[in-house]
Amino acid sequence: MLPPHAQQIADRLAFEDQEVVAAARLYASRRQELNREERDALAERARLADADKAGLLITEEHGHDDQGRNTTERKRDTARLEAVDAAVDAIRRKKALFGNAAPVARLTAERLKLELAKYPASKLVAVERPLVPLPKNGRAIDALPRFREATLELRAEHRASSNAPRTVTEVERAAHAEIERIADRGLPRTMRMFHGGDIEWPHHELPVSHLKVPDGLALVAFLLRDELKNKLSALLKVNASAFPDALSAEDKAERLAELEAEIDAAERIEAATVEQIIAEGGKAYHRPDASVLAVLSLGVGD
Repeated sequence: MLPPHAQQIADRLAFEDQEVVAAARLYASRRQELNREERDALAERARLADADKAGLLITEEHGHDDQGRNTTERKRDTARLEAVDAAVDAIRRKKALFGNAAPVARLTAERLKLELAKYPASKLVAVERPLVPLPKNGRAIDALPRFREATLELRAEHRASSNAPRTVTEVERAAHAEIERIADRGLPRTMRMFHGGDIEWPHHELPVSHLKVPDGLALVAFLLRDELKNKLSALLKVNASAFPDALSAEDKAERLAELEAEIDAAERIEAATVEQIIAEGGKAYHRPDASVLAVLSLGVGD
């Protein structure tokens, strides 16, 4: 069961979902009507063009000659073509003004429900919503883009730090460990020779045929263990210049922890700004990927 303030927000999101669905249906209906009107107008335009080409699109003007006799003058009826062209243009202008219905980028009640399902309800506790840090005479609606950008920048930095390469020291340690593993596999077995057998050279089994073939790499690693380490270390030091943003495991863990705390604070300020705008009678939405705990002013208890 959510605290009352959080339940109010959840209920509002559910209501917004219904409004968005209703607006999308209305848009689709109006768009279909405009498309039908355009098809009908184009069909009429094609029909009149065919009639004009066949010399059938004419208009008659009746009058009298000098002797007072009735006369009939037949002329090409361009006015009807111009009228249908104008109708097509008008419909297309309406469509352009109508635009394309882009769904509102917002946190939905469905995602809120899915995210909350990850937390046992008994462990969610109310957290005081932070005050929105506005300058004197500043407005929340004007500050929201700035706060949102700050959140997104921190999240981008978190992704970059998560994907940061390892330091050359860590890579060198891993490379040496791999050489040791391969070299140990390349150790020739000689115990059978004491009973008249042959040397058991390193081999590996092909996965499909299950044939055993000599393992030349393992034998070379066994023979040149230290030389391989030295050459590989030299190569890694050259390659390390391509990764100036490398982080050790400890530094990465520390930086990620710092960023997660900063992101949580930024998310809560952004969410507080959205709620303040709504409370002031404005319109604003939480980001689709916003932290639901920040939106609901909740935290995870012990």
